[in-house]
Amino acid sequence: MELRTAAIWRRLGAGVLDLLLGLAIWSVAAMWLVIGAWSGRAPRFAVEDALVLVGAIVALGMLLHVVYHVVFVGGCGQTPGRMAAGIFVVTCDGARPGLRRALLRCLGTGLSFLTLGVGFLGVLFTREGRGLADWLAGTRVVRGAAVPDSATDRGSRPPILTS
Repeated sequence: MELRTAAIWRRLGAGVLDLLLGLAIWSVAAMWLVIGAWSGRAPRFAVEDALVLVGAIVALGMLLHVVYHVVFVGGCGQTPGRMAAGIFVVTCDGARPGLRRALLRCLGTGLSFLTLGVGFLGVLFTREGRGLADWLAGTRVVRGAAVPDSATDRGSRPPILTS
């Protein structure tokens, strides 16, 4: 069975949904971080304290992003945005990527942003729609309905359905 590459509009839509959900989670976590920092302090913050707090909020956002993507993509091949769009991240042979590949993919996405988007060009110009993150992790994004746990147990789980 051939895997169908997910359309770019589905990937963008999933990315927007994940961004909105991630921003909501980050906002709540950052709010509690600020409340915790202010609760034990004098009414006025020094500039150094404010810079440390801003750095902690940025680090929190980066950590939440990595955990969100590694846990969801590594665990079930989908983030909530991808679930809504009906797309999956799979290995090149169609299995779930696992945590290691999901971490590599997340780091590859970071590298793609650091290169001002050059790493994303492969999504537009390759037949399988694979960007830098997918090449580093050995994954691709496909349309489907279910992802097997590994390449060896496809017979015991429903295969990826293409419609």
